Amino acid sequence: MLVHNMRGHAILKDAKTGKCLDVNSAHLDVYGLDKPKDLIGYTVWDVNNFMNKMWLDNAQQVAKFDEEVLYTGKPVVKSLRVWLNSQGMVWAHHMGKLPVMNSNKQVIAILGSSEDLTASLDLRELYQYYRYFYQNRKVAISKFLEHVGILNYFERLPTDAETLVLITKKNFGQNKLVAQYLKITEGTLESHIHKIINKLKLDCFNLNNILLDMKIIP
Repeated sequence: MLVHNMRGHAILKDAKTGKCLDVNSAHLDVYGLDKPKDLIGYTVWDVNNFMNKMWLDNAQQVAKFDEEVLYTGKPVVKSLRVWLNSQGMVWAHHMGKLPVMNSNKQVIAILGSSEDLTASLDLRELYQYYRYFYQNRKVAISKFLEHVGILNYFERLPTDAETLVLITKKNFGQNKLVAQYLKITEGTLESHIHKIINKLKLDCFNLNNILLDMKIIP
């Protein structure tokens, strides 16, 4: 019951086999799973079989952290880790791994916990992560717009430069400040904005309303 009463994400693993012993619903959501039984008995390498496209080298990192806890008997804490969840969306989190010991002070299990920090990222950081995880720039832009809740406003995707204009316009508002930050002229900025508006669906021409709706969804 400990795992299910913890705040945030939590998973308990057998120290020797690495198999999941229990997991809470928040952590199951990351993998797109519904019930603890869907993950219990699985190792990080089993999960990697269906998450490898999202994880890159995450399985190796997790295995290394678990091994460190097992052999040192000390917690491992990482203030910020970022990878993709099962929907291909960026998930930023604080991670902690704690040793669970028996009466002989041997590590018998590893308790992992994570706090979702995605909403604490700024929009530019979030977009940079999508550009890192997705080599195809159009996919990166589409996923970013989906994450911030405005993809459905677009008939055609904005370019990379136009996406940066959207982000900076959201952050600074005034065109003069936006142009200064992006190191472009106000004329170039207005051209980008005009192109963005032309890519919106017919009933979504109010750019200010779109900017108001633009926010990081955890």
